[in-house]
Amino acid sequence: MVKIDLITGFLGSGKTTFIKKYAKYLMAQGMNIGILENDFGAVNVDMMLLKDLEGDQCELEMVAGGCDADCHRRRFKTKLIAMGMCGYDRVIVEPSGIFDVDEFFDVLREEPLDQWYEIGSVITIMNAKLEDTLSEEAEYLLAYTELTVGQVAQTVGYSTSSRFAELFRKSTGLLPLEYRKNAQRK
Repeated sequence: MVKIDLITGFLGSGKTTFIKKYAKYLMAQGMNIGILENDFGAVNVDMMLLKDLEGDQCELEMVAGGCDADCHRRRFKTKLIAMGMCGYDRVIVEPSGIFDVDEFFDVLREEPLDQWYEIGSVITIMNAKLEDTLSEEAEYLLAYTELTVGQVAQTVGYSTSSRFAELFRKSTGLLPLEYRKNAQRK
């Protein structure tokens, strides 16, 4: 049976950062993994941030929202059925911030998933430790997306854009909007 992990937490708590580190750890152990992202936004920022994990040992999948609960449940189950046939050692699920966690457990009790998956870990990220330096994710989001500085700050784990801008300037020597303008010129 494939172990399946559920990683939950509030928006900006550090779920994606945790998943990146966790996935790298699992791959270093020789595991083949699948990551399933659930998102209700028009742009799945988390998928963009996890893209560098894709390769021989890791595949990314997505369930997009924008539909009612029953439709989302069917999409979620269908995606897990497809992933169950891929030969993964482990599947990591990151639900959106408005995901009903009960849905996760209910779907896993249905056929055929109850024969393919067993619950591994259920982890809730409350508040990831923030470093005094910024990750490459912040630079990527500023350079290649149209997210506001506030949205970038929240995505990489900062509750205020002022603290983010302060650390960004300390790390790069530029304010976030200056960095974006320079990146767009290249």
